[in-house]
Amino acid sequence: MFLERIARKQAAITESSELAKLILAGGTNSGMSVNAESAMRVSAVYACVRVLSESVAQLPFIYYQREGNKKQRASSRRLYTLLHDAPNDFQTSFGWRETKTAHLCLRGNAYSFINRSITGDILELLPMHPDRVDVKQNKDYSLSYTFLDQDNVVIPLRQDQVFRLTGMSLDGVNGLNPIAYQRETLGIALAADKHTALSFKNGSKMTGILKREGHFKDKDVAKRVKESWDESVSGNNAYSTPVLEDGLNWMPVSMTNKDAQYIESRKYQTEDIARIFRVPPHKIGHLEQSTNNNIEHQGLEFVTDSLMPWLIRWEQSVVRDLLTMEERKRYFAEFLVDGLMRGDTAARGDFYTKLFNMGAISPNEIRAKENMNPRKDGDDYYIQLNMEPNNA
Repeated sequence: MFLERIARKQAAITESSELAKLILAGGTNSGMSVNAESAMRVSAVYACVRVLSESVAQLPFIYYQREGNKKQRASSRRLYTLLHDAPNDFQTSFGWRETKTAHLCLRGNAYSFINRSITGDILELLPMHPDRVDVKQNKDYSLSYTFLDQDNVVIPLRQDQVFRLTGMSLDGVNGLNPIAYQRETLGIALAADKHTALSFKNGSKMTGILKREGHFKDKDVAKRVKESWDESVSGNNAYSTPVLEDGLNWMPVSMTNKDAQYIESRKYQTEDIARIFRVPPHKIGHLEQSTNNNIEHQGLEFVTDSLMPWLIRWEQSVVRDLLTMEERKRYFAEFLVDGLMRGDTAARGDFYTKLFNMGAISPNEIRAKENMNPRKDGDDYYIQLNMEPNNA
């Protein structure tokens, strides 16, 4: 009864709050309502969210344990399976990380419930929609959460029960919502999409006025003339040749797409949205600034400048929320990005040769980076014999 009462009160406040209505409506000067769902109908937004979430999800997420100066996979630990294979019994690790990263891109926050055994061991990680989670920082700087479940029951949660990911933040607790902060930019893109759709719906119908000297004595005649004109220049008759009679003249009164620099505007919107999500335009199919000479370098920049901040957020959040203070001394999680950082075959061969010749890498380490099985006696390190120290 107590939880039901809280849920009813919270629902009533949400429905009556003018501020809440404004936020949910997402109104813009372009007249378009912008929120996470409507923003995803813009192809550039969809592409940016997809490329970021899929890129994070496709990378192997490995749970390691430290052994002196070395590290090895902690495959016998349950958290290794949860992060690398499946966090629960209805999601894969790929699907879970893809969803959480998409939440980060669209809302600035992502949460999962940490289901623990009575001894404190982590059994599973259950996704929680960020729109149903509220976080509060207490006076002692600890965090407390409330989660509104599918039955609209408010469930209080402690900090150790929530795995939290946040984007850029101004208070250190709540990530900034990029859709809300860039609402006007996205509203323009939505308005442009609507304009295009209506233009095609009307068969590129000309907008203007029919002019005639004098007046129609019968208003019904003017109405029939307008309807006849609309029928002759829209729909299946969009490209037919209308015939004007009885002194009628056509006068266009609107700008064409060319006059409005429509194509240039659409290109700029795509670049602007890519800038919001810090995604290189070529990753979402906008290739105007890309060439065969620089596309590989831009791919590496995507990893270092676009993807790496998200990966570090994931790695450090695992340490903060899923490991005890004692476990942090020995265990950590890390994404494998070597596959994305590799250049072409010639560049990789030259890189491996230099490392091998200076004794920094073994044949089996090279084979592992190329996804090849180790070979016998491949763990030895070598240096060139014609090199000697120069201490003079």
